Amino acid sequence: MPTPPPRLPVRASALRTALAAALLLSVAVAPGLLSAATIPTFVPIGAGYEADTLEQFAAEAAEVDTSGEVSILVLPIAYGVDPLSMSNGLRKTNLTLADGRRGQIEAACQAVIPSGETCHVTLAPVLVRADASDPANIALVTPGLDGIFVLGGDQDVAMLVVANTPFEAALANAQSAGAVTSGNSAGAAVESADMIAGYTGSNGPEQGLEQGAVDVWRYDAPANEDNMRGLVFGLQNVLFDQHVFQRGRIARLISASFTEGELGLGVDANTAATIENGTNLTKVGGDTAAFVADSLTYNALGQFDPSGTLSIHDVATHVLPAGDGYDLATRRPIVGGVSVPAPSLAGRTFPSLATPAGSGPLLLAGGSPSTGVLDRLVAASGGTGSTIVVLAAGYAKAETATKDAKAYAASLTARGATSTWFVLNSKTKAAAVAAAVGSADGVLLTAPDPSTVLAGLAGTPGVTTAIRNAWLGGAPLLANDAAASALSAGFTSDPRPGDSTAEIEAAGMAEFRPDSVTPVAGLGWVDVAVEPGIVSNRHWGRLYNLVAAQPAADRLAFGIDAGTAVEFRSDLAAPRVMGDSAAVALDGRYGSFGTGSNGALAAHWVILDTFVGGQEIAP
Repeated sequence: MPTPPPRLPVRASALRTALAAALLLSVAVAPGLLSAATIPTFVPIGAGYEADTLEQFAAEAAEVDTSGEVSILVLPIAYGVDPLSMSNGLRKTNLTLADGRRGQIEAACQAVIPSGETCHVTLAPVLVRADASDPANIALVTPGLDGIFVLGGDQDVAMLVVANTPFEAALANAQSAGAVTSGNSAGAAVESADMIAGYTGSNGPEQGLEQGAVDVWRYDAPANEDNMRGLVFGLQNVLFDQHVFQRGRIARLISASFTEGELGLGVDANTAATIENGTNLTKVGGDTAAFVADSLTYNALGQFDPSGTLSIHDVATHVLPAGDGYDLATRRPIVGGVSVPAPSLAGRTFPSLATPAGSGPLLLAGGSPSTGVLDRLVAASGGTGSTIVVLAAGYAKAETATKDAKAYAASLTARGATSTWFVLNSKTKAAAVAAAVGSADGVLLTAPDPSTVLAGLAGTPGVTTAIRNAWLGGAPLLANDAAASALSAGFTSDPRPGDSTAEIEAAGMAEFRPDSVTPVAGLGWVDVAVEPGIVSNRHWGRLYNLVAAQPAADRLAFGIDAGTAVEFRSDLAAPRVMGDSAAVALDGRYGSFGTGSNGALAAHWVILDTFVGGQEIAP
C-alpha cells in the first residue's frame, strides 16, 4: 500500500478554490462528447492484487491487442493525500510502491499472453494535478494502448488529480479506441461516471442506511467544475462499489444506488468482474462474488424516516459468484448461460407471524437495545414498579455475563422498574431463577454468542421452560442479540469474529461462502429465521446463507440491526419495528440459490425490504 491517504474533508471549500486556480492551467474535457464514444471493457477489482484477478484484467487487455505487444499503462493517481502537492520524499516512496504493483501487473500479463507475444507495462508518474498536464506524461498514453489500470488508494484524490485535465482526455481517447479499463479498490470506484466517494464525516458501514451518510460525486454536476465525479469515460447509469462484503458496504450500495436512481454493482475484495460493451457482466473471478442492488426493476419505493434511516421495499438483489453473469441493460442475471427474467411479485405477502393467543409481547432485538426498546419493555411490563428479571446466557466468562446483566438491570431500574439479574451457567440455582421468572412482570434475556446460546439455554432447561411459560402467560419478553436468534425458527450458529479489523473483514467475505456458515434450527417461538446485527456487525453473508438454507417455500428471514427490535404480538398479524436503525426482510421465495465454481454463494432475484421504527413488516 502507498502511504495511507486520510480522507479529504468532504467538498472542502479551500480545496475547491485551489483546484479552480489549477484548472486555469489545464484543458477541460467535454463529457458530453466523450460519452458518445464506443464503450469497451471494464474490469473493476474490489480490492487486492491477487494474481487471478490481475490475470483476468490482463487477459482482457491481451484480447484487444493487435500488435503482439500488450501495452498497459498503470496509474497511481489515488496514491496521494493532497491532490495539488506532494513532498519529494513521499513522491519517491509512492512511486517505488507503485512500481512494485506495476511489476505484479506485468507478471500477470506475462502469464496470460500467447507464446511469442510480449507485455509492455508502464507506470505513469501522475501523483498530483500538475502531473496531469505534463506533456511527457500525456505522451505515455500511446496509440494502440490496450489497458489502463488505476491503482488503489483514495478515489477522491484520484479524480481531483485528473478530472478535466489533458491526461484524462488522452485516457478517454485511448478508452474509446478500445483500451480495457481496470482498477483496484479506489481504482474500481472511479470506473463509474457517478462515483461513491466514501462516507461523509465520521460515518461508516454502521450508518450505511442513514440519510446523507454516503458521499456520491455526480457526473452531471453543473459543468463538473469541481471535478467531483468518476472518470469522464466511466460507465454510466451504474454505481460501482468495492470491498463490498469485506467492509460491509451492502447497506451503502443500496442507499446510494436508490438515491441516485441507478443500478448498484459492488465487487468484493480479491474478486474481479469483467463488463463487456458497458452492458454485459460476463465473468466473475477470484474469491467471492459481485453484488447487484436493483431498485429499478420493481420500482422500489423508499424514503428516509424522520430519524434519517432508509425504509425501502422491493429491491431486487443478486449475489454473482464465479460462473454467473449479469446483463446490465435488461437487469437480468445470467445463470448457466441463460438469462433469468424477473419473477412476478404480484400478491406477495409475508406469512402471518402472530404469536400464540394470550402470550405477551415478544421483542427480538438485534443487539444493544435502544432507549425506545427498553422503554417499551418497561411499559409492557406495567411501567413504574414492575418487576423485570434479567438473564444472561451462553457467555464464555461469568465476569462478562455479570457485567452485562448488571448493566441491563441498572438501566431498567433507572426507568422505574424493579430489576434483578441472574447468570445462566453450571452454577445457576435453576429452581430459584425459575421462581423469579415465574413471578416477574417481564423478562430480558441476553446472549452474545450464536455458537453457544442454545447450549447455554439447554444447560438450565427449567429456566428456559419458565421463560417460555411466563411469556405464553402474558409477560413481555425482550430477547437480545443471539438470544433473539435462538428463539427464532433458524439462525447461523458460527462464532462471531474477533474485534480486529482483519478478523471482521475476513469474516465479512467468508460468510458469503456456504461452507463457512452453519444455519441451524432455533427454538421456534416465532416462525421466521432471524439474524441480529445485520448492518452493524456486517452479517449480510450470514443472512443470505440463512435464507438459502430454508425450504424453498419458507425462504424468508429477518436481519435486525443493533439498537432495533421487532415486536411480535398475538394481536398483530404483522410484527412491528422499533428503535434507532432498521430491520431487513430478505425474501428468497421468488429466487434461486446455488454455489459458484469458486465456492461462493449464488443468489438470484432475492427481494430485500427495510423497515424502520413504527412500521409493520409486510411487503
